[in-house]
Amino acid sequence: MKKQVTVLMSTYNGEKYLRQQIDSLLDQEGVEVDIRVRDDGSTDQTLSILDEYQQKGLLHYYIGENLKTARSFLQLVLDSPESKYYAFSDQDDVWNKNKLNRAISLIEEHESMTEMPVLYAGSFKMTDQNLRGIPGGEGHFTTQTFANAIVYSCCTGCTIVMNKSLRDYLKSKPLPQHMLMHDDWVHKVCLGVGGKVVFDSKPMMLYRQHGNNVDGGIHSIKDKINKVLSERRKNARIMTTQLKELLSLYGNQLPEKNKRLLTHALAYGQGSLMKRLNLAFDPTYAIKDKASLNHEFRISLLMNYW
Repeated sequence: MKKQVTVLMSTYNGEKYLRQQIDSLLDQEGVEVDIRVRDDGSTDQTLSILDEYQQKGLLHYYIGENLKTARSFLQLVLDSPESKYYAFSDQDDVWNKNKLNRAISLIEEHESMTEMPVLYAGSFKMTDQNLRGIPGGEGHFTTQTFANAIVYSCCTGCTIVMNKSLRDYLKSKPLPQHMLMHDDWVHKVCLGVGGKVVFDSKPMMLYRQHGNNVDGGIHSIKDKINKVLSERRKNARIMTTQLKELLSLYGNQLPEKNKRLLTHALAYGQGSLMKRLNLAFDPTYAIKDKASLNHEFRISLLMNYW
């Protein structure tokens, strides 16, 4: 029996590359794919393309108010039907035919009778708009402990596949008001409630870079740091407010160890300069072999916009 997976896609003015991505979803091997699309207010031919596929019974779509990428994806989770597995999909990439089958197989290795939340995150090959490889555009990593996720949730949304247990945690709560991105939030929730993150270093998709990407861009560590620093300057203390909301929504479901890690980070991150210094150099939270991410965390703490 084929494994059932619901693919959740948010679209916005994606007419140029949408067909190619949908076709790569329909070409997935070894799985039964149910494509659910939420359009976030497109004004180009995106809706016509979606309607064409829906008329053929190949996907289901609906139109929502413009929530922007992060909230649109989480709204898809709240609206999602029952399924064993769920995956996020951007509108402009191309997936390897075995992407979902491989992801689910790796998730199954870590699932248990307790229905522990499990999140798969993978690497990718970055390409230009014509799917030609970009030099140095391979390789990625994902933080895999909750302490590290407090510092930085390195997890690329378009690679995410999750089991029903994690989806149920997400679906049980309202849309968060404060978050950097949907992948950041999902990653934090998974690890926070005691779930497992599985990272796959084998690239299983082509991550297209082009001038009209709604979100994304070059995923070098330097570029990601610059983006996050920019966001934190514009939205002072966005990490603090996001973590406060995580504690508010999931506090009763966090294992005691994770709750202590979170409350300690919040108390010291909002404290005096000395407390912020203590948190900045606390080895408990340091990300192994990723000095650049640790530096960014320390800078944001010392400048008091973490």
